[in-house]
Amino acid sequence: MRIVAKLIALAILAASIAGPAHAQVPEQQGFFGNIDGRWMWLGGNRVSIPGASADVTNGPGGQMLIGYKLDPHWDVALAGDVQGLLSHLTKLQNGTLSVDTNHQHFDLELGYSNGWWRVDGGLRGIHYRQGATYAIAPLTGYDQREMYGIGPKIGAGIRLPVSENWAVVGGADAALVYTSFVETGTGVMLSNTSYWQFVPQLSAELGISWRSSDSPSFSFTTGARIANSFNTAITADGTHQGSLLEFGPFIRMAYNFAGPSRSARMAVKEEREIWTNSPPTGSRRYVAYFGFERSDLSLVATSIVHRAAEDIKSGRPATIAIAASDRDDGSSFSRGLSLRRADVIREALIRDGVSPAQIDIGTAADAPKVSALAASISEPPSRARINY
Repeated sequence: MRIVAKLIALAILAASIAGPAHAQVPEQQGFFGNIDGRWMWLGGNRVSIPGASADVTNGPGGQMLIGYKLDPHWDVALAGDVQGLLSHLTKLQNGTLSVDTNHQHFDLELGYSNGWWRVDGGLRGIHYRQGATYAIAPLTGYDQREMYGIGPKIGAGIRLPVSENWAVVGGADAALVYTSFVETGTGVMLSNTSYWQFVPQLSAELGISWRSSDSPSFSFTTGARIANSFNTAITADGTHQGSLLEFGPFIRMAYNFAGPSRSARMAVKEEREIWTNSPPTGSRRYVAYFGFERSDLSLVATSIVHRAAEDIKSGRPATIAIAASDRDDGSSFSRGLSLRRADVIREALIRDGVSPAQIDIGTAADAPKVSALAASISEPPSRARINY
């Protein structure tokens, strides 16, 4: 039970990092995908016989995911991963114990994201295989367990930006898989049998992600992952079923296939900078950066809006202009993104003490067409107008 409690606590920690963040999928409609590599160590209940246990083993693994963003909130994704733990020979005083473990997962999920978070639900299919060969006096023989199963899974993911390029990411998922067990052996199991049983699974990860300013469609993430599959490992007790716990580092590369080209993105950014460098006469200029296809404020942008709010409350003119790397192409997605950004700035100003009666939202008639949003204080100087 203590192992279960620790795993649940880790999952909650990874899924509940406080503060504004981003979901780990793009907002724009289209395909996205990622690929990662892992090196995992085996913990939990190791393969054992009375008086002896196998050494901790480790090995490579990885995952591939392809998804499609249906609209600003919903997406569908298919992921497959494989994990192999290298065959390991444990040398004991009176013999040897060899263990071989590998497994595969397949997830089909429907996800819903809203700003900083994403939740998903779907189906998981699994295949596990673990074998043990004993050459320890007086026990000589082998055991093998093969498992196939399918069942529901749920998950959650977040992305917490700490700058324009860097973010902390986390996620957790759980599954309950109805599994077919086929066991053969002449070792601790001493029987050939097959049966069905539920296998609970938990996993969590935490890492740091980098996204290029020049190529915002690409991101790179590295971190650590932990996963546990219950009722899985071969053990010497009466149930012969222990927890298969894996932990280790991962690296991941992700790409948004619907992202803009670099040349188009840079042209939009340059035209927006012309606007942000020429604020209305008599006003103090602030620039709030929104991440690629994102509609929530980073920690840096939140601080900028706070300083602008202090100007508003003091009766001084101020302008908050938006710098963003995505294109406003006049589509319904772009209009919706602009409105969400306007609302985010409005809510931030209200939280900082600006009265809602002082804030207006309207079209940015004086801004270039490529500028998705501008927030400004005009006549009288104690009012705020958010233009999009």
